[in-house]
Amino acid sequence: MASSRSARTVEPRGSTRRARPATTARPADDLPAIGRRVRYFRRIKKLTLHDLAKGATCSASLLSRIENDRATPSLTTLHRLCRALDISVAALLAEADEQPCVVYKPDERPSQAGSGIVEGDGSIAENLVPFASARLLEGFVITLAAKRKMCGPFEHDGEEVGYVLEGELKLVVGGKTYTIAEGGSFFFRSDLPHSYGASGRRRCRVIWINTPPTF
Repeated sequence: MASSRSARTVEPRGSTRRARPATTARPADDLPAIGRRVRYFRRIKKLTLHDLAKGATCSASLLSRIENDRATPSLTTLHRLCRALDISVAALLAEADEQPCVVYKPDERPSQAGSGIVEGDGSIAENLVPFASARLLEGFVITLAAKRKMCGPFEHDGEEVGYVLEGELKLVVGGKTYTIAEGGSFFFRSDLPHSYGASGRRRCRVIWINTPPTF
């Protein structure tokens, strides 16, 4: 049995150790606009505007407005664009960051709604996990507007877990509907068709984590 006494590291006499401070994330206003990032990844993939619009099942006119930052995509549209581009949502919300610790202040989390009203279902995703090529998970604070259409359906690899911060969540997984009150949580396989929205007359806010980052 191992000893319960913790081993101490002895520092050389006269040396000082300073703790490495956590890195504070840049304000959201400093991040590249999401429309320009969509255009960047589309060109990297050598897709035309119509190619990407077809792959994301949206109109070319909507995609053009998104790329020129004249429309903010809903979470549903954002996910479809990312699926067509073969990237994760986090890749569009922020530049890659390999810092050992990244701290976001309440108003600094990268979000697709930074430029104004969101089209479609009115959903907003605030990124909790900075994008990097080797990430094992991704996480968001998702805000779902009241009395709007459901987000989805989505279907991708991985697993998801969430916690309802505010309001009430309507979650449909594999054709079965669940109503999850504030303080409730959920878990499901991401390859099951799923959709979600705010239930009732209040908006809903959810901490939403999935792994691997395939959303």
